[in-house]
Amino acid sequence: METSKSRVLALAEPVAAGLGLEVLEVEFGGDDARRLVRVYLDSADADRAVSVDDCAKAGRLLGDVLDANEALAGDYMLEVSSPGLNRPLRKREHFERVVGGRIKVRTAAGQDGRRNFVGRLQAVDGQVLSIIGDDEREFRVGLADIDKANFQYKFDEPAKPGVAPKRKRSKK
Repeated sequence: METSKSRVLALAEPVAAGLGLEVLEVEFGGDDARRLVRVYLDSADADRAVSVDDCAKAGRLLGDVLDANEALAGDYMLEVSSPGLNRPLRKREHFERVVGGRIKVRTAAGQDGRRNFVGRLQAVDGQVLSIIGDDEREFRVGLADIDKANFQYKFDEPAKPGVAPKRKRSKK
């Protein structure tokens, strides 16, 4: 499956670049009868959001490119999407954009007896991430060791179930 992922990624990146976008991640899902190929697009420009039109256009172009290059054997369903709040992180630049934010990282092999690290991304030093865990311990994880990583958007503290949030009243 990794060779398929690498192939799709290599074909998707120029398509996205032609639209002024970048590929954040390629994922595979479904089963043999109904394979799903999901491509997440993003913009390096903080002032530009990925639109539904961007995804539709990229999907049409990428579908044609994948079929023309016979990148995937058999039937598949292509889904092109913006990354959402808990965006995937793959490249060094992706991590650099979220320094100071909360991330979740799964490594391919265990480190310090664990594979999952959640905490604040303190720094990106060369090819190494410095993550401060919830227990205030610092973990250093190499980019090459990462199997999967996501930004963890932090919502305001949720209201208790069944209780409406308190609203400030304006004085008139």
